[in-house]
Amino acid sequence: MPKTNRAIPMTLLIILLAISGCWLFVKINLSSKATPYMTYWNESRSCYINAYIPKFSSLGALGKVVKLFSSDSFFRVYSKDGVLLKSSEWLLWQREFAESEKAIWVHRRAIYPTDSGYEGWVIEACM
Repeated sequence: MPKTNRAIPMTLLIILLAISGCWLFVKINLSSKATPYMTYWNESRSCYINAYIPKFSSLGALGKVVKLFSSDSFFRVYSKDGVLLKSSEWLLWQREFAESEKAIWVHRRAIYPTDSGYEGWVIEACM
């Protein structure tokens, strides 16, 4: 039986892990440094949506590369006490934007703009 070369799959795995690690580092770094772009309170003022626009350029070339595969913004819903209830920042299959349209509240539903329409969550704590 001929010998198979396992070096190529192992090298590919190492490259994929390194790329994933860099991407994760950039996303976590940007998330921790993000400041609210806009804040939208619900009618009862029990919850609010913060829109964030990460500053990818702050991490140089690596940040710019990650931006190609990331959303331009993300949204977090908080209770009035500042407890995080929901976040869109790790929804990798969805691209959000905050500069041209705003997030809104419809009853207990937090709604935010995406490239495929509006998405959101029904949040019982936001009555």
